[in-house]
Amino acid sequence: MEPSVDDAVMATATGQMRAVLWGLGLALLALVGPTQAQTPSLNGATFEAPPDPRWRAITSADLEAAYRLLRDNDPGASPELHDTMFLRRLEEAHHAALQRAQSVTSYPGYIAVMTSFANGMGDKHIRSRPTYVVNRPKWPGFIVGKHGDQWVITDVEPSQTALRGARVLSCDGVEIEALARRNLAGFRGDWSIGAQQIQNAPWLLVDEGNPFITRPSACALEQRSETRTIALDWEPIKREELLPRLTQAIGAGAAGFGVRKVGDGYWIALQSLQGDQPPLVVKAVEAQKEELRAARYVVLDLRGNGGGSAFVGDEIALALFGREAVAARMGTDGGGDPVGCAGLPDGLWRATADNIKALEATGQTFGKKGYQDVQKFADQEVAAMTAARAKGKDLAGDLNCPAPKIPPASLVQAPSPMRGRLILLTDSLCFSACLSTTLEFRALGAYHVGQTTDAATHFVDLREEYMPSGYSTFTVLQSVHPEDPYQIGPFVPTLTYNGDIAATPALEKWIAETVLPSIS
Repeated sequence: MEPSVDDAVMATATGQMRAVLWGLGLALLALVGPTQAQTPSLNGATFEAPPDPRWRAITSADLEAAYRLLRDNDPGASPELHDTMFLRRLEEAHHAALQRAQSVTSYPGYIAVMTSFANGMGDKHIRSRPTYVVNRPKWPGFIVGKHGDQWVITDVEPSQTALRGARVLSCDGVEIEALARRNLAGFRGDWSIGAQQIQNAPWLLVDEGNPFITRPSACALEQRSETRTIALDWEPIKREELLPRLTQAIGAGAAGFGVRKVGDGYWIALQSLQGDQPPLVVKAVEAQKEELRAARYVVLDLRGNGGGSAFVGDEIALALFGREAVAARMGTDGGGDPVGCAGLPDGLWRATADNIKALEATGQTFGKKGYQDVQKFADQEVAAMTAARAKGKDLAGDLNCPAPKIPPASLVQAPSPMRGRLILLTDSLCFSACLSTTLEFRALGAYHVGQTTDAATHFVDLREEYMPSGYSTFTVLQSVHPEDPYQIGPFVPTLTYNGDIAATPALEKWIAETVLPSIS
């Protein structure tokens, strides 16, 4: 759940609580509504929140802190990696954000600068999250979604019912795609990734007071072969009412969790790779692995999966295929470690003091919860980083020893115990560790169906810190897999599902009646 203006304190990245005292009254005033939009008062008059020049200094200070966080801790900025693309993005995003920061006079402006800097890095893992949010953004009474190359009104207020299903062609004379690139690209996601366009499209006609974009006043619509222009009547809406509608407009699914029998096959539902539920799914797969291996088909349902720990996908793969078969197809020793490069850690961690401290804390936290494998992994990586720093190295590992992708000949003949077909189901929300799981199961021979996934880079292992003001957090990635492609995904399914991917019964029927006959 997003924090609101009612929050009085915030948790730091280490779990300590910090009271935000200086400027709190100012922040609360700014967050009542977008500061660039007029808001009705009790007597029917209108007013605008006054600009406050103090936000310029706050924004500049936090921007510099975020810049240093990436420069000093992210492996992309390591002198040893020589990643000219990352360094160019870092400097260009920093310069652009610095320019914007000079004109910031409100909290929404602060948010826009910080998010634009994060999005300029080209990896959704790197993000800025505001501590407080605009509780009453504005909207025109309807929400748009992107379906293929069309922008369609998917949700409306009762008074706007006639608009449902209409295509939005342009607003204020600007073609809709161009408007989306102008108002969303840079502030919400990487517009070169189709999945992120779908995820962020519903925000196109939502006004949170970003001072660097212009809110349209009229849009041209096409409905039943007729074109007309409507004026946009912007009204405030409670955030808690708006967010579920925006989520629904994306058109993604929700797999849930568990193993269930469907016809003569099974579905493994894995909506996330973090939290308490995924380990229970792994245990259920392990307990039923003989039935799963013997079934006509098994669907690994990753709808709604935004990532977490790739260990979950590894464990399911081992349960279904067995250690030898996984090793034969993935070029590993059967436990996830690369063959032929035994000394290479799981990714190259940037050996900074802050990264070491954060990983030590992560290992201890998971160890106390009973995840001994995570504790062991953290301890090993901390030792490798500590040793690297002692040698004056910036990365904990050997860049000249990438993990080979070709399995040794002795393992190629290992048989698979899976007698049926494995079907991998994704939607546009698949990101982070979900991408790793998708990559793994496609390599294991899974037939990929559903929607095209999101994409990320080969930088992994995220941590998040509060900025000096306490008004936002910023993330940094700590390790890199140099043997992997720079960009992981998007993964395009072999067979695309064009229906409502959130409708599970219809999807199960499509798998049985369309997918299975096409691959049998």
